[in-house]
Amino acid sequence: MKYFFLSIAICWGYTSYAQLAGKGTYAFLNMNPSARSLALGTNLISTVDKDLSIAYQNPAALNPSMNNHAFVSYNNYVSDIKSGYFSYAKDIKDKGTLALSIMYLDYGKFNGYLPNGIPTGTFSVKDQCIQLGYSRKLNEKFRIGASFNYIYSIYEAYVSNGLSTNLSAIYNDTANGLSITGFAKNIGFQAIPYSGTSRQPLPFEMDIAIGKKLKHLPFRYNLVIHDLQKPDMRYSYATTEKDENGNIKIKKMSIGDNALRHLSLGGELNLSKHFVVRFGYNHMRRKEASPDQKRGTTGFSWGLGFKINKFHISYGSASLFPGYNSNQFSLLCNLGEFYKKKK
Repeated sequence: MKYFFLSIAICWGYTSYAQLAGKGTYAFLNMNPSARSLALGTNLISTVDKDLSIAYQNPAALNPSMNNHAFVSYNNYVSDIKSGYFSYAKDIKDKGTLALSIMYLDYGKFNGYLPNGIPTGTFSVKDQCIQLGYSRKLNEKFRIGASFNYIYSIYEAYVSNGLSTNLSAIYNDTANGLSITGFAKNIGFQAIPYSGTSRQPLPFEMDIAIGKKLKHLPFRYNLVIHDLQKPDMRYSYATTEKDENGNIKIKKMSIGDNALRHLSLGGELNLSKHFVVRFGYNHMRRKEASPDQKRGTTGFSWGLGFKINKFHISYGSASLFPGYNSNQFSLLCNLGEFYKKKK
């Protein structure tokens, strides 16, 4: 355990010195892997159950109940930008649990032109991440995990790849329905930068997530304290207001607003064994992605989860900015239920 946290400390010191919240290449690594996480307003969930998608950002969540499970998700993101995620898990008795995952982001087709306006044909823009995750139990309440990522990005003739890892440790008290997870994600480097550019840092991030199931209500909340590597994210910004001299007023983010930007909150209400309603709120998204005068529902999200036969189906929707929602569908199943063991 001490080596695990020592690794986090070393990587934090190595990576965070040049990091600012929200900055860095390969930003797609922070995409929501599932409709469940999109509905909860965050891509970090602290719990230990059968949902294989949680392990994409939280490898410690991998556990034996995910053995032979397959997960697939599709997100109609913005305009014709689409993302997808696939994962498969296998438990190795007394050794730990492994998962192989693929995340991709397709920006669609673009028309290429030379500086003089001569067309050069169409080209595609894509980001991909292949991940191998591993987790093992330390004792009845603690699990640790790590995932290793190969990142490949192609923007027409500009190609880049990189390597990264995610580390997490989770405390899971099933008797009290409490789980607490510590994350250090996107620890790594850009191995080959885009042509004509220098190496850029990855979007390193450190977070804590708390999940709690209420004792007398079928409800579970998920609270995430994110971007701990950058406690002070305040900055000054121009407003639409003017002073008595006609100059645009400049304001600085308040301490309270800064604190709220580090938080995201989500909840799950289990109406039955096969049906759940989800909702979430992301304060940073609301403040960063919407105008001051008309924020609408930006930052809010919701979703549904239900089971039909052998399939767990989820739908999530999040307001990314006024007038536009991102919609995601996910499917989880246990492949072992589709065939009978031979006697």
